Amino acid sequence: MAWNPGEDVIAVQRAPEPGGVGGAYRAFGETLRGLKTTFGRMLERPIVYQYPEEKVPVYPRFRGRHKLHRFEDSKLEKCVGCSLCAAACPADCIRVVAAENTPEHRVSAGERYAAVYEINLSRCIFCGYCEVACPFDAITMGHDYEMSDYNRDDLIFTKEMLLAEPLERTPLRTEDE
Repeated sequence: MAWNPGEDVIAVQRAPEPGGVGGAYRAFGETLRGLKTTFGRMLERPIVYQYPEEKVPVYPRFRGRHKLHRFEDSKLEKCVGCSLCAAACPADCIRVVAAENTPEHRVSAGERYAAVYEINLSRCIFCGYCEVACPFDAITMGHDYEMSDYNRDDLIFTKEMLLAEPLERTPLRTEDE
C-alpha cells in the first residue's frame, strides 16, 4: 500500500524544476554579471602614483608608526610605565621597564615612569591594541608607513625614537576617495 500524505499536508517544492529559463539563469546569470563588471572596469584608466615623490594616501584610521606623547604644558611624559600596552600586545613586541619618579628627577606625572620603552617593529602586527589599552593616551599610532630597514636591530624603536616627532610624509585620503 502506497503512503498517502493526506489532505492537511502541504507539499513544499525545494527547488525549481530542472531546465527551462530559470535553470539557464542560475547557471549563467552570475557569470554574466561578473563579466559585466570586468568589462566595465577594463575601460577605466589605472591610478598610478609616482612613488616616492608622490605618496599613496591612507585612510584616517590607518595604523602606522607608533608615537609616545608628552603633556603640552609641563612637557612631562604621559607614559607611567604601567605595562598595560605590553600585556595587551598579541605579538609580544613591547618591552616596558618602569622606574620610580623622584622629586629631583621627575619624568612623568605619575609615581612611576617608563625607564625603558621599546617596540620591536619587526614583530609588530599593527593591531592597535596597545593604543586601546593605554589609560593615559600615551601611545598612539600615526600614518607613517615608511619604516623599512636592512637591519633587524634598527627596527627596535626606543623610547627616544618614539618620543621624537615623526615626519608627516603620508597624505590622508579625503572622504570622496
